[in-house]
Amino acid sequence: MMKVELAREGEQGFENVYAKNGSWKHTTGTSIKILHFNTKFKSSLLPDLATFHGVVGECFRISKQKGFDKEFSSDKETSFKKKIRNHIIDVIQSKVTTEKKDEFKDIVIKLFFEEDGGLIKFGKNVLPYMNYIHDDKQLNETAKFFFEIFLDSDVLKKEELTKSENDNIFYQLIVESLPELKNVKPKDSKAKYSIYLLEIRDQFIKDFNFLASNEELFLKHIEDLFKHYYFFYLTQLLSSFSSFGKNDKLEPIFFSMDWETLSKSRLTYQYGWKKLDSEISGLFAHANVIEVLNYITINGEQVGDYRNLLRLNAKLSESEKDILASKIEEISSSYTNHINVFNTGESWEKCEREIKSFLERHETKYNDRLSIELVSFYKRVKYQFDNSGRKAAMDKYDGWFRSFCTKNYTKVRGILGHTTVITQEYLLFLTKLCVGQEEKIRLNELWEQLNLRGITFDEASKGEIIKLFERINLLEKKSDSGDAQYVKSII
Repeated sequence: MMKVELAREGEQGFENVYAKNGSWKHTTGTSIKILHFNTKFKSSLLPDLATFHGVVGECFRISKQKGFDKEFSSDKETSFKKKIRNHIIDVIQSKVTTEKKDEFKDIVIKLFFEEDGGLIKFGKNVLPYMNYIHDDKQLNETAKFFFEIFLDSDVLKKEELTKSENDNIFYQLIVESLPELKNVKPKDSKAKYSIYLLEIRDQFIKDFNFLASNEELFLKHIEDLFKHYYFFYLTQLLSSFSSFGKNDKLEPIFFSMDWETLSKSRLTYQYGWKKLDSEISGLFAHANVIEVLNYITINGEQVGDYRNLLRLNAKLSESEKDILASKIEEISSSYTNHINVFNTGESWEKCEREIKSFLERHETKYNDRLSIELVSFYKRVKYQFDNSGRKAAMDKYDGWFRSFCTKNYTKVRGILGHTTVITQEYLLFLTKLCVGQEEKIRLNELWEQLNLRGITFDEASKGEIIKLFERINLLEKKSDSGDAQYVKSII
């Protein structure tokens, strides 16, 4: 006999946490931590979401339980990058005796620093010194999320990951002049993020270890790798949310190359950004639904995300399944009873009609009681966000990932609007991951390996890629058959 329980009342009950004073407080991350977004998105953070330098650096610091001294916090007068640069130059000048200090300083700046003052990644040992352009606690939370999903093990604790193979004496001088990182006590009291797509984490570890085996490759693409898997994981989580856990397989996003001409009939348009954008629009509602669902336990285990909920439900008897569905219905009723704030002309009655219509259109997919209750609860939460003053909060929450995607993975194509694209450089990076340590792989295997990393191309885009590979001498053809064409290693 499986025990299905709902913590509704009492100090730890959901009504005490969310349903107060005749209203409902929308808060995520209390019962379970799946997503790291908040309702305070700032467009000023877009450059950090584009580079991912700070996220990479913070992950290395988290692994070492280290952090910067407060003197390096950025302010209106001097950026973090320039503070680090000034510190390094001051230390070097104190170590090196020369009559031409200004000339020596200019040489150091030209050799080791970017135009914006950032330290060039000349060795693995400088990775923990990469930081954000704008200090913001939400960026730190992004790094914490990434670390706990992908790296919360011994992955970054290997000595070779921060030990450079370059023994150039000038490089050593810079390394010895880096500021000492301070010890940071781990915050054990805070719950960690739950991971529900283990297959993506496992694929990341394989690609990470492959990159780490080559220092030049590692330094060049470490941000690309972190950023790609951040995108991959979240898009797949969204896909799972949108199907209420029924889609338990990877659903790669369709991409095109950024130089292609596109039309609405292309799969890339239909199943690229258009599909992804619609799924992002439900992100905040799903986050709130899953948050409250985790006040339900089955034999003491939280239900987790939709996929895990369906897995647990499959183990229940028919009577136990009814109990579980009734608990969700109970939560949903409590939600609608505590919310009655809508814009003019909107009502729960109209929402119920929309739910009924949706379920009728999708009766073959959502025909069991659990699915019907999940869909209905989600639709109610989404309806009140769309039709109340809380819409602004929803848009900002969804805006974190939407802005990340449009900044890094889309291109505006006239009346088509944003479309998912990758550049030639990014394609070659992904190709390196797919070929790995092999000398070459079959062309058809390349498409399969890209699918495993969340990237799909339609036939037209594949044709463009083949032309590119032929032009740069990356394709070895034994015949025109895809099984007899090979993509060569480009390391």
